[in-house]
Amino acid sequence: MLSMFKRYDCKFFSVSAFLVFFILNTAYSKKIDFNRQIKPILSDRCFKCHGPDKSKVDAELQLTSFEAATALLPSGKRAIVPFNTKESELVRRIMSDDPHEVMPSPKSNLQLTAEEKKILVQWIAEGAEYQEHWAFISPFKYPSPLVINKAWSKTTIDDYILQKLEEKGLKPNIEATKEVIIRRLSLDLIGLPPTVEEVQNFINDTSPTAYEKLVDRLLSSPHFGERMALEWLDVARYADSHGYQDDGMRNTYPYRDWVIRAFNQNLSYDKFTVWQLAGDLLPNPTIDQLIATCFNRNHQQSQEGGVVPEEYRVEYVSDRVATFGKAFLGLSTECAKCHTHKYDPIEDKDYYALYAFFNQNNESGIVPYNGEASPTVLLPTPAAQKSLDSLRALMEPHITATKMTDQYKNDLEKWLTKINASNISSLKEPVGRVLYLDFEKIDTTLIGDMITPPTKAELERRAKELERSKTDSTIKIKPPGKFSGFLNMEKVDSTVKAVRFSGDRDKYPFLVTGKKGRGISFRGEASIEAGKALSYDRFQPFSVSIWVKLNKHGEEGPIFNKANSEEEGFRGWACKLNKNGTLSFQFAHVLPDNAIDFVTIDTLKVGEWTHIALTYDGSSKASGIRFWLNGKIPEYKLLVDNLQKSMVFARFNVIRGTRNFTLGSNSPRTLQNMDMDELAIYKRALSEIEVLDLYDASQDIIPQLISKKSRSEEENKQLLSYFLLRGYQSDVKRSQDSLLSLRSQENYIATNEEEVMIMTDRAEYRKTFILDRGAYDAPTKIEVTPNTIPKIFPFDEAKYPKNRLGLAQWLLDEKNPLFARVAVNRFWQMLFGKGLVLTQEDFGNQGSFPTHPELLDYLALNFREKNWDVKAFLKEIVLSATYRQSSYPSELAKEVDFANDLYSRYPAHRLPAELVRDNALAASGLLVPQIGGPSVHPYQPEGLWEALATRNATKYIQDHGDSLYRRSLYTIWKRSSPPPSMLNFDATDRSYCAVRRQKTASPLQALVLMNDPQFVEAARILAEKMQRIPNTTGNNMSESDRLVYGFQALTSRKPRKEELSILTELYENQWAYFKENKEKAIDLLTVGEYQRDEKLDPVVTAAYTIVASTIMNFDEFAVIR
Repeated sequence: MLSMFKRYDCKFFSVSAFLVFFILNTAYSKKIDFNRQIKPILSDRCFKCHGPDKSKVDAELQLTSFEAATALLPSGKRAIVPFNTKESELVRRIMSDDPHEVMPSPKSNLQLTAEEKKILVQWIAEGAEYQEHWAFISPFKYPSPLVINKAWSKTTIDDYILQKLEEKGLKPNIEATKEVIIRRLSLDLIGLPPTVEEVQNFINDTSPTAYEKLVDRLLSSPHFGERMALEWLDVARYADSHGYQDDGMRNTYPYRDWVIRAFNQNLSYDKFTVWQLAGDLLPNPTIDQLIATCFNRNHQQSQEGGVVPEEYRVEYVSDRVATFGKAFLGLSTECAKCHTHKYDPIEDKDYYALYAFFNQNNESGIVPYNGEASPTVLLPTPAAQKSLDSLRALMEPHITATKMTDQYKNDLEKWLTKINASNISSLKEPVGRVLYLDFEKIDTTLIGDMITPPTKAELERRAKELERSKTDSTIKIKPPGKFSGFLNMEKVDSTVKAVRFSGDRDKYPFLVTGKKGRGISFRGEASIEAGKALSYDRFQPFSVSIWVKLNKHGEEGPIFNKANSEEEGFRGWACKLNKNGTLSFQFAHVLPDNAIDFVTIDTLKVGEWTHIALTYDGSSKASGIRFWLNGKIPEYKLLVDNLQKSMVFARFNVIRGTRNFTLGSNSPRTLQNMDMDELAIYKRALSEIEVLDLYDASQDIIPQLISKKSRSEEENKQLLSYFLLRGYQSDVKRSQDSLLSLRSQENYIATNEEEVMIMTDRAEYRKTFILDRGAYDAPTKIEVTPNTIPKIFPFDEAKYPKNRLGLAQWLLDEKNPLFARVAVNRFWQMLFGKGLVLTQEDFGNQGSFPTHPELLDYLALNFREKNWDVKAFLKEIVLSATYRQSSYPSELAKEVDFANDLYSRYPAHRLPAELVRDNALAASGLLVPQIGGPSVHPYQPEGLWEALATRNATKYIQDHGDSLYRRSLYTIWKRSSPPPSMLNFDATDRSYCAVRRQKTASPLQALVLMNDPQFVEAARILAEKMQRIPNTTGNNMSESDRLVYGFQALTSRKPRKEELSILTELYENQWAYFKENKEKAIDLLTVGEYQRDEKLDPVVTAAYTIVASTIMNFDEFAVIR
C-alpha cells in the first residue's frame, strides 16, 4: 500500500456506508480466523508499505501487530478501531471508489476482492484479534479427531484427513488397485518401477500383511538411499561443478555417497542435520561426520582470475545463510541481507547474527584450478591407506633416530677431539647452500646503479648492446614495456644456472647500499627469479636467509616465495610482509587450510635492516618450522597446522602454473619500498648457531662455541644440533636420507588421493559486522555475534554454544516451531507431490496456510517423539488409507475438492526428471544398479559445454559401457549446463538451494521421450526383451503377449482391451512400414551403444521399438498414479 493515510479530510461516502452495512448483514456464520483468513490478505496486499520494515513504512502505519494497527495516527484517526467499523480508517479506505483514497493504491497494482473486503470488515467488527503467525508457534498436540467412518482409518493420519472430508460431505476414495499401489510405492521409496514378476507376486500374495511386507522390503532396499538422496541433493544444491563463469569441476561425489549411506543406514534426522551443519565440531569427528559438512560448501565458488576473493567469500557465507533458512526453517532470509524483511520478523541484525555462525570457515573466495577448495578431508582408498600406514610406520624409527638425544653425545665428543686449528675454519663453510646472492656482481649496465637509474631510452640502448654480447649470466631484454635478464651469481650448485629478474620498466629494481656492500631495492611490478631446482616440496628440508629493509609503513607483498598464484591456492612456500608490518610464513598445498600458516606478533621496523631466517625439516608439521628475526625467535601465532599434500603438484600429478623461487612478487601482489641483500638458500635445515652466524658472522659463534672448555646445557644442545644437521653423524645422516625417501613416497600417494571439501572453523575468530546493503566492502561499525531470530524463537546462550553446533542444537529444541514442521512437510511433499504447506520454501507470512494444520503438528511431534526415525515416519504415511487411495476422483470430489486440498483422492503427479529416465532404463533391463561412486557422463548433445565453460570443463567426454546406464542421480551435474533432458522435466540447475521443483507440461518433454538416444535405446532393448521372454508354458509368446509384456514393463499393469487393440494396430502398421523400409529399421536399431541382438529380425524389433517408445509417452509411464 502507498501512503495509505496521507489524506484525512475526505468525507465518509454514503456508498461506503452502504457497503459496510451490506457486508455486516451478510457476514460469515463462523468467527474470522486471523491466521487463515486475515494474515494472508495483509501480508500480500498491505505489508509492502505497512509491514515489518520500519524504514519502508508509509504514513507511519504498520499493520503487523494489534498495537501498531490500532495506534493513533498523526491525523488523530486510527486505522483499526476494534468492534467499530465506522471509526476505522482502514474500512473507509478499502471501501472507497476514489482512486486517490482507495487502498491498496491503484499504483501498487494490488487489489482487494469483494470477498476479501468482506472478511476484513467482519474481522474488525469482531474486535480485530491478532494472532501470532501459525508457523512461529510451537507445534501443538490436538485431541484425536472425531470421525464417523472410523473403519476407513488405518492410521492417525487418516483421522485428520477424514475429519475434513466429512465436514465437506465427502467420502474417501476407493483404494487403488494392487498394480497401481506397488508401482506408486516402488517409485516413491526406491525411485524404480517394480518388475513384471514383482507385480505378479504382490497380486498373488493375499495375506493381510502383504502390503506391509512390501513396504518393509522397499525401505530396506539399498536403492532407498538413492531415492531419498535425490530429494536432498536439490536442498543441498549439490553439483559436480563450481558454477559462475568458469564453472570448473569439483570432487564432491563423496558427499552424495554419504547422503545415500545415511538414508540407507536410517541415520536419525536429528543426526543427519547436526552432522551436516556441524559434524566437524563434534568430539573426535569421524570421516563421515566431516564429509557431511560438505553440505555447507556445496554452493557456487569462483575460479575466475582478477576477482576480489573477499567479495566472493562473503557471497559463500550468504549462500549458507539462505540455504539454512530455506532447508531447515522454511524461510527466505535473503531480504534481510540489505534491510529488514518486508514480510517476516527478520531484521538485518538477525540476518548477520545467523551469518556469524557460518563466517568462521577457513576458506578463500577463489577456488584453485587444481585441487579442491580448502578446507578438505583426505579420502584415501583402502589400498592407499594401507600404503600410507606402512610408510608412516617405517618413518617412525628414523624420526626417532634424528631427534637430538643423549645417545649422540659421545659421537659429538669424538668429533670435537678431531677439530684443530687447521680445520676449524671449515666449520663455517656453507654446507648444502644452493643459492647465494649478495648483489655485488650485478651488471649495472642492465639495471642501473644506486646513484643514477638510467632513463627508458638509455635502458633500451643498453639492452641492444647486451643482446649483442650476452653471456651465461646475462640474457636478452624484452622491449617494449617489460624487461627481463639474468644476474651474475656465485655458482654454488650446478643445478641453479642463474637468477632471472623481470618487471615493468617504470618500476624496475635498482641498486642501493645494502646490509653488506650493495643490495637491491624493489619499487613494485618487478621480481627476481631463480630456477626450478629450488622447488622444494613438503618432504624436503631447506632453509632461507635474507636481509631486508622496509622503507615505508603499510606495504604488503611476498618477500620471498616459491609459490603459485592465487588461482592455484598459493601452492608452495612463502614469507610475506603484511600491511601491519608483521610477517607470515606459509607452506601450502591450497591456502588457507591445507597448509601451515604462521604470523608474527613482532613487526619489521621501518628504515632498519632486519635479518630473516627460515628453516624447515621436511616433516609437514608446524613443529618442523623455525624462523628468526635478527637472531631471535619472534612471538607468533600459529593459524593452521594441516599440510597434507604436495607443495608442488596437485592430484593426478598435475603441475600447472608452477613458479620458480622469486623475490618480491607473486600474482597478484608485488612488493614495493623494500630493500634486500645477502640471500642464501640451503637444501637442508640449518641449526640455530648457523642462523646466528648468518645474522652476525663477526662473532665467530661456531668456532668460539667449539673452542669453549666449559659449555652450558643450552650450548651443548646447540652444538649437538649443528653436529647432526650438518650430517657429521653417519647413522643420523642415513636416517635423514631414508626419511627423505619415505616422505617422498608418502607425499606422492597422499597428494594423488581424493579429498572433499568440508567445514572447519578458523583458529582465530573472525568478527562479523552488518554490511551496508550487503556490500562486502561496506561494513558498518555494528558488530554482531552468532544468534538466531529472536522474534521467532530465541537462542538460549546458556544452553547452546555460540557456534554451528549450538545452531544445530537450537534447531532441535523441542520448542522450535519450524524445524520439525519443515522436515515432515518435505517428506509429505515427496510422497504426495505437494506438501500440506504448498510453499515448502516459505512458512512465513507470504507462504500458504497448511491445508491440515492439526495433521502437520501431529506429524511434527510424532517424528520427534519417535527419535527422528525417517523410515518409521515414511512407513506410517505409506501405510495410511490416505496414501492408498485411487487417484481418479468421483464427480462430487471434482466439484467440492477440485484442487484436491482435502485429499479426497491420491494426488497424481509426474515423476521427478531423474526418475523418468531411470524408469526407462529399469523397464528395459539396461539399468546398472551400482550404488555410489563418481559421476558418469551418459549421452548428451554435442557442444553444450564448449559454449558455456572454460578451464577444466570445456569438453563433454561421453562415457561408454556401464556408465551409460547408471541411475540419473549419478549423472554429471554441471551448473552452467545441466543435463538438458532433465531440465526439460523441471530439474533445477542446483545453483541455489531448491526445496520444491516447478511443474510444467511442455511439448519438449514428449520430444525427449521420443528422440533422446537414451529413451530410444531403452525402447530398442525392451523390444528385444519382448521377443525373448517365454510365456508361462515355456513357449515363445504371441504378438499379443509381447505387447502386454512391454506395456506391463513400462506401466506396471496390463493394457485394457481397447488399449491392446490400439497397440496391436500400431505394431502391425510399423511392421509393414519397416518391411518396406528395412534400411530405416536398421538405422533405428543403431541408436545407442548397447549391442543389438542380430539374431532377431530387425523389422520386428524396429516395430516393437516404436511401440515401446509410444508407451513411454503414455501418461502412466511418467506419472505416479
